[in-house]
Amino acid sequence: MPLEMPDPPSGVRDRIRSRMRTFADASKFSTKALRNARKDQLELSTPHRIYVLGLDDIIAGNGLDSAQPVGWRYLIEEAGQPIASAETAAAPDGTEQMSQFTEGPFVASTDKALKGLLNLAALKTGRFELRLLRVPALYVMALWLHLPRRDLIIPLEPSPVGKEDRVVPADEFLSDLAEKASTMIPPDQSEAPGATPGP
Repeated sequence: MPLEMPDPPSGVRDRIRSRMRTFADASKFSTKALRNARKDQLELSTPHRIYVLGLDDIIAGNGLDSAQPVGWRYLIEEAGQPIASAETAAAPDGTEQMSQFTEGPFVASTDKALKGLLNLAALKTGRFELRLLRVPALYVMALWLHLPRRDLIIPLEPSPVGKEDRVVPADEFLSDLAEKASTMIPPDQSEAPGATPGP
């Protein structure tokens, strides 16, 4: 696949694998797929960095350069089939520590989107870096295909801005987010009924 999988900091993969084995050995997984998985068939794949974009940046019209890196994500596969994800977050000392195991629709939609990239003509023009973009205020998650001066976005299902599993230019995606964000901004109090007109 013509995607760059960035290398997480040293030790991240080993820490996740260790926690995954500990949970599996002690039957501590709380989600169904991981709880029922054969622990000897669990593997990590597809490392990518997690970025968060704030609502204020969207409203201000800022680009993806404003997105902040907050951790790393791996897909967890059982016998080659993605069933969950594992995430890290930065600890106070700057190291990446295990944060959470998750299942659900975003894992399936990530797998579906990645498979859909196999024949994407746009990826033949350069090796895009795979990232995950989160917009918590709008409940949006998307795959971010990053290349200097060119970014593509794949909103993951379910998405309140639509266009799930479609590859869209970053500008189009950010415009959709701005439109969605505008519905969350309360009307100007000066225009509210009964307000005193200004000079």
